[in-house]
Amino acid sequence: MTDIYTSAARSAPIGVFDSGLGGLTVLRELLTLLPEEDFVYLADNANAPYGRNSFTTVRHDTLNNVDFFMSQGVKMIVFACNTSSAIALDAAKERAGSLPVIGVIKDGIKAAMEASADKNDPPKIAVLATDATVSNGIFTKELPRIFTENNLSEPIVIQQACQDFVQLVEEGNWTGPLAEEMAEHYLGNVRESEQPDIAILACTHFPFLKDVIQKALPETELVDCSKAVAHEVKKLLVSMELLNDKKHKSELMFYVTEDQPGIEQNIERILDIEIDGVHHVDIKNAEGFER
Repeated sequence: MTDIYTSAARSAPIGVFDSGLGGLTVLRELLTLLPEEDFVYLADNANAPYGRNSFTTVRHDTLNNVDFFMSQGVKMIVFACNTSSAIALDAAKERAGSLPVIGVIKDGIKAAMEASADKNDPPKIAVLATDATVSNGIFTKELPRIFTENNLSEPIVIQQACQDFVQLVEEGNWTGPLAEEMAEHYLGNVRESEQPDIAILACTHFPFLKDVIQKALPETELVDCSKAVAHEVKKLLVSMELLNDKKHKSELMFYVTEDQPGIEQNIERILDIEIDGVHHVDIKNAEGFER
């Protein structure tokens, strides 16, 4: 890391970003694997859902988020958002300089590779994602490339946009008739016509709906990238000698770009902890933070 970061290196927090609460699935795994690390979580809910925004808008908002994290002195940024990872990861890495930035796309593909070991050859892989991630087409490009580079049969890739899943999760409707109806609406045709072996939950909101998705795709193995991302983060921290050595319980800070009723309670519900509150931050101006 360059001199701008070394003063806070090991004890600095890790930044975790999503457009809403979906990234808490990744934070939950990070807290389990790295209980001595501190975290700053940012939900850019004022600009959500990213999956329905233009590529230009997603890139702009993502770079604002990177600037915010740099102003917080984090030692790493984790994009717990598939849409940003698909559209703006390279731009974010350029903006962050030597500060490491990790996305979720490749870890989701790695998890799918592991799951494909006992599946049909070639495997049928459904990618369940937001509108923007599907439009970007990153999984249709990267899945075949990474599989063949690892001497595996090129998979048959089926993309399915499930944009309204995001709102279900943000509203706390993870189970019940409404969630089941929505899952059947999006996935019934996939089940009947394609019968995928594996489905990548290619939006960090979607693991909250795992039970209803599994009900709609009973013969399909669901792949959640959250654990794979957490292990990638730990691996990188070790390689850069950035593991926190203070031996203390994680300190957590939560920021939102728009105040919303019930968001603190939803965070506590998801993480099964009590938090000290949620802070509002205005990140509309990408130049508004000292770096």
